[in-house]
Amino acid sequence: MLSNKKLVAAMALGLSLTLSACGTKTDDAIKTGSDDMIKTISELKTQISNNDEAKAKDSGEALEKSWEKFEDSVKGKDKELYEKVETPLHIIEAGVKVSPLNADTLNQAGDELESVLKEVKDLK
Repeated sequence: MLSNKKLVAAMALGLSLTLSACGTKTDDAIKTGSDDMIKTISELKTQISNNDEAKAKDSGEALEKSWEKFEDSVKGKDKELYEKVETPLHIIEAGVKVSPLNADTLNQAGDELESVLKEVKDLK
């Protein structure tokens, strides 16, 4: 009987350690993903000011690919914050496909997205 209790205790300890590690990986993915997106936004702003439509389009696609990697984690932790990311991201995705680029709209959406991503980065 005593060995069964030890076995159950060991299993519970192992499970709790495993689950706590999952949260850390999720937090790291959110922080890394947010940082990557912020860097891409900075590159996008340069491309917009240079009126480089091809590179701006690539950056818009890169933002979406980066977001796909961790968006479900954000949605699970804070649905409202998730929605705050989606709105400017969709504006950017659509805006980089339009010729000529609307610099004001894209820069405003980029600023908004960058601001929200700074909040996302600190999500626990």
